[in-house]
Order: sequence, then C-alpha cells, then structure tokens
Amino acid sequence: MNNEYLKINKGSALAITGLITLLMVCQNSFAEELAAANDFPKVVTIQQLLQIVREKSPRYAVARSQIEAAEAGVVAADVLPNPSVTYGRYDQAAGRVGTQFDGMSQQNVTVAVPVLLAGQHGARKEAAERKVDVSVADVQVEYNQLVRDTWDLFVQLLAGQQRVVVLEEALQELERLQSIISGKENAGTASRYDVLRITQELQNLQARLENAQTEIASTVGKIGVLLGFADWKLEASGTLAPIGAPADVNTLWQQVENNNPELESARRETVAADAGLERARRERFPVPSLFAGTAFTDNPYGNAIYTGFSVDLPLFDRGQGGMAKAAAEKNATLLKHDLLLASTKQELERAVNVLARRRATLAKFEHDVLQPLPTLKQMAEDAYRLGKSGLLELLDSSRSRIEIKLSHLDLVTGEIEAELDTMMVSGLLVATLEQPKGHD
Repeated sequence: MNNEYLKINKGSALAITGLITLLMVCQNSFAEELAAANDFPKVVTIQQLLQIVREKSPRYAVARSQIEAAEAGVVAADVLPNPSVTYGRYDQAAGRVGTQFDGMSQQNVTVAVPVLLAGQHGARKEAAERKVDVSVADVQVEYNQLVRDTWDLFVQLLAGQQRVVVLEEALQELERLQSIISGKENAGTASRYDVLRITQELQNLQARLENAQTEIASTVGKIGVLLGFADWKLEASGTLAPIGAPADVNTLWQQVENNNPELESARRETVAADAGLERARRERFPVPSLFAGTAFTDNPYGNAIYTGFSVDLPLFDRGQGGMAKAAAEKNATLLKHDLLLASTKQELERAVNVLARRRATLAKFEHDVLQPLPTLKQMAEDAYRLGKSGLLELLDSSRSRIEIKLSHLDLVTGEIEAELDTMMVSGLLVATLEQPKGHD
C-alpha cells in the first residue's frame, strides 16, 4: 500500500513539474513576443510604419511565403524521372530439366530509363517558372492592399489624435467660460441656471473627448490586428494634410498600364496560361523507356544480355483532358484580364472624380468657413462681455467652432482617402512612399 502511494506521489510530482515547465516556457515565449513588440518605436511616421510593414509584419511574411512554394514547384519540375530496376527469378517447377532453360533456376535483372523526347522537361520547368512570376505579382498585389489599409488606418489614427486635441482645447475654453460665469454668479450678474447650463455643456464635451480617445485605442488595435503585432501601442506622428496626388485621368491611365500590380498579375497569369498550354501539348506525347538487362543461370552457368524499349500506345488517352483544361484556363485568364482592364479604368475615373470633388469642397470650406473662425470667436466673446448676447448664444458659438474644426478634419481625411484610392488604382501608392508630401 505504501509503495503504491509512493508511486502515485512520484507521478503527481512529475506531472506538476512538467506543468510548471510548460508554464515557464509559455511565459518566456510571451515575454519574447512582448519584447519584440517593445522594440518598435512608440511614435511613428507613415514612412516608418510602412517600413516596419515590409520588414517585420507577419502578414506580409505570410504573403511572401507563397513565392517559396512556387519556387519549390520549379525544383520539382526540373527533376528528371527516376530509372527503375526490376529483378525476377524463374525456378523449375515441373517437367524435364532443360526444357525452359538449363539448370534449376534463371534470374533476370532489368534497368529501365524513361526518356523525355518530346520536350516535356523544358515545358514543365517553363510553366513552373511562369507560376513563380505570377506569385511574385500576387504578393505585390497583397502588399499594395496592405499598404493601402495601413495608410488608411494611420490617417484615421492621426485624425483621431487631432480630434482629441480639438476637443481638449474646447474643453479648456469651456472651463475658462465656466470660471467666468461662476464669478458672475458670485457677483450676482449670472443666474444659477447659467452655471448649470455651462456645467452640462462641459460634461457633454468631456464625454465626447472620452469617446474620441476610445476611437484612438480602437484604431491602434486595428493596426495591430492588420499587421499581426501584439501589444504595440503606437502613436502617429505627422501633419494631417493632403498628399498632393494628381487628379488627371489621362496622365494616371498611362501609369496604370505600367504600374498597376493587379493588371501586371493578370498579364503574368496570361503568360503562365500560355506556358501551361504548351506543357499540355508536350505531355500528350507518350514517354518511352529504354531498358537493358541480363538473364543468367547456375548449374550450368549461362548469361544472356538483352535491350529494348517500351512506350504507351495513345489509342484512347491522347492528353485530351489536359489540353482542354489548359485551353479553358487560358481563356479564363484572357477574360479576367479584359474585365480587370475595363473595371480598372472605370475605378480610376470614379476615384479621380471623387478626389476632384473632395478637393474642391475642402478648398471652399477652408476659405469660406474655417478662415473667419478666429474673428467669429472674438466677436462672440466680446458680445457676451458687453451684455449684447446671453449664455446660450455664447455656448452655441463655442459649439459651432468645435463642429467646424471637426468637420475640417473629416474633410481632410476624406480627401486623403480619395488620394489613396487614386494612387492605389494608378499603381503609384508604393512609389509615393519615397517622398510623401502630406502627413510625414
């Protein structure tokens, strides 16, 4: 009984030790991951962020891995078929000795070597290499989309930070007004209602500020999810301003034909389909095998050498299925290319039209609405001090200034998003990273 108890205790101790070891390994792994996240700068510009995307993002690393898989296909296509060795033995089972062969047994050894005479080897390798080209273009498409999504979230983060600044300044202004009204109440020139009204406005603005801060935390989390980084609490650095992307359809269309990664991927898919069709043509031909062997006997010893070849007779299967499939894939790639070309042109026209409209709206807003704002603020405060307006008019003026500033941020963000759409369609998105004119 004691021995059994000791065995149970030893087993429990081993289990507990293993569990503790596992927890320590998990803790170390989490610590390493956290340390890796802490290696990133806390405050980043758009250039720094996109450099991190390209060099360290797990999502981009996953996208690049498909190139390695395609390159493995080239290695497989470049391998020649293996020769085969056949061994057999004949033993005298019945009848008179010597009727089939002299001796009691005969052994045979045959070596067969497949020979790709119809160019199958070169066609296979060519088709595999064209698939690598397609994979490279597909990775560029994914990277282009990743840059677009990352840049968009960066703009949202930068706009969110500036929205918080606007609300904090408005909160400080309301606190200043609250102190003035409280002083007037003590002096008997303001009512209790005025104090409650300004306090309510202050609390409402505080709630809006907290909501804006929550939106920032949400955007930061979205960036981490998109890029595959854990526990990276970054801040955006830069000025929220338009990038300055061109808005001429004809000029941009010339860039589309040369730089759009989706069109380049579709073009490479067409080339790969041609290579696949050529491979299917080559694969129609049967592969002959050359063979040589020897047959020998013991007691008495005898040896014979023979050579020959074997080949399938294409009476039924002449590669019709492979040809039909390759032809259908080529036709599909041509249709896809034509569709993508037409849809890309339409998307470019849409993006440029939206960009032009938003750019004009922003310019008009800044001239007609934003520019007179300081003057209107001073006039509202002077009117309240001189008793020409009441508290409600003053609060309404303050609220209007806040909304105008927030609307301006929304208009700037909208123009930047339209510029990103335009640059993405034209293929200039990644090239613009070298010298961005806006929020750098």
